[in-house]
Amino acid sequence: MSDEEVLLQSPLLYRVLRGRDGALSIEVVVGGIVQFEVRVRLNAEETESFQREGRAFSDRLAQAIMANPPFGGRSVKSPVQ
Repeated sequence: MSDEEVLLQSPLLYRVLRGRDGALSIEVVVGGIVQFEVRVRLNAEETESFQREGRAFSDRLAQAIMANPPFGGRSVKSPVQ
């Protein structure tokens, strides 16, 4: 059983998660022929933006991650569930 709560599941192939410690992360499906999931832990500013804007913010963030999966070195490959 996962220690994470799914806050938002999007048809754009991402989900926003809250960990046991309360921190938010976004998990995004990236790639072309070979697809995989990456996860980015939201910083304080991103967390505030998600709380304020919800899906609109997370859609923009997911699209930015899809366009650049390393996301400035912040993304990690998601653990297998």
